[in-house]
Amino acid sequence: MQSSQSLKILLDMMREDLKTKLNSSIGGMPNTGGAVDDSISHAIETLREGLLDKFELVAKADYEAQVALLENMRAQLKDLEERLAALEQAQTS
Repeated sequence: MQSSQSLKILLDMMREDLKTKLNSSIGGMPNTGGAVDDSISHAIETLREGLLDKFELVAKADYEAQVALLENMRAQLKDLEERLAALEQAQTS
């Protein structure tokens, strides 16, 4: 689930950037930094969950098994096509 980890890293970077910008804009106001950070964290976590819910994720092992099966089927198809072409060639001769 590499994409999930990449999304988390991206959202963490956005969270830190927003926190830095908001803290600099409200710098003199007491006790607001923590509340702003909590609000940002909650909003970004909700966004992340919403984005991940849109994807149908599968285990890497399952994906790799399907890729191997597909490659095997392609090889078999290529072999059958070559055999068919050879039979057609022999029949026309």
